[in-house]
Amino acid sequence: MKETLCENDAGGRTTSRRKFVRLAALGTLALGLASAASFPAFAQSSKTIAVSFPNSSKIGAVIISLDQAKKRAGELGYELVVDDPGSDMNKQINAIKTWIEQKVAVIVCNVPNPAAFETLAKQAREAGIYWITYGDRIENQDATVGYDQYNDGRKLGAYAGQWIKENLGGEAKVALLGFDLMIWGQARTKGIEEGLAEAAPKATIVAKQNAITPTEGLNVTRTILQANPEVNVILGVEDPATEGAYKAWVASGRDPKQEGIFIGGMDGTGPALTLLQQGDNVYKASMAIPLRRVGDAIAETAHELVTKGKAPDNIVPLELIASGSPLAAQYLAEQGGK
Repeated sequence: MKETLCENDAGGRTTSRRKFVRLAALGTLALGLASAASFPAFAQSSKTIAVSFPNSSKIGAVIISLDQAKKRAGELGYELVVDDPGSDMNKQINAIKTWIEQKVAVIVCNVPNPAAFETLAKQAREAGIYWITYGDRIENQDATVGYDQYNDGRKLGAYAGQWIKENLGGEAKVALLGFDLMIWGQARTKGIEEGLAEAAPKATIVAKQNAITPTEGLNVTRTILQANPEVNVILGVEDPATEGAYKAWVASGRDPKQEGIFIGGMDGTGPALTLLQQGDNVYKASMAIPLRRVGDAIAETAHELVTKGKAPDNIVPLELIASGSPLAAQYLAEQGGK
């Protein structure tokens, strides 16, 4: 059977329909290869774990965890990248949109406002990207990695309250260094307040300010002590802030070993653990994060999602470390300290 003639080539010769279809197919293939070559980020990002964590570069404990996550991710064959948008949620959202376009393998996100990230997380998952929520839960996610912010804060508040009952007759003037700009900060603050109120209902919170860095803790506490010199308990949602509070206490001329004073924070950073290890000063407690375990959990949960398509939540409990506890040395050693 003769083939139907349908096209002329450049030399005026005719080309059969079958040959023309073959040539067209080859052209389409070539075009597809050229298009793929123009988006190398897709191929490069297929083994990328992208972490969005507001203020991560300011929080010592988070820095250690994410450094460990990078190390563990590398061992598993991934590149882990971190973006710190500060407290700018729009900047954070834009960075995540870029990752969705690049087709990263997994997005790990600390969400300052969970509801605001639902649509974004849905878009990521529809694009074939796994979504891990750090330290919280949202509807559109594949897993949670982190810890129970409220309950860990409550443990610190309850311990401080029990200490107040045993050492101050149940009454105290309390300064609280929180961080209401982020959901995790709100949850920790609420936990501290409710744990304290249950254990020592007569303790009074006389000042409440945002602070998460040593400098912020120093400056805020200095101001609080000037306005409320009777403060004898300082609690914070971040150890770096309460480390600053300790410095403010000493800088104000107060005795670092004064009886009846309680300073306590959360995360278990090196300077806080050192003070707790010494055991003879006003720094009384920290809810310490097993920092490297959290870092491993980020990388390993991401790997499990990529290789198995699903993974359970990975919640790492914080551990209360009291003044003089041998646990202080153990956690300090984990961070490379002595």
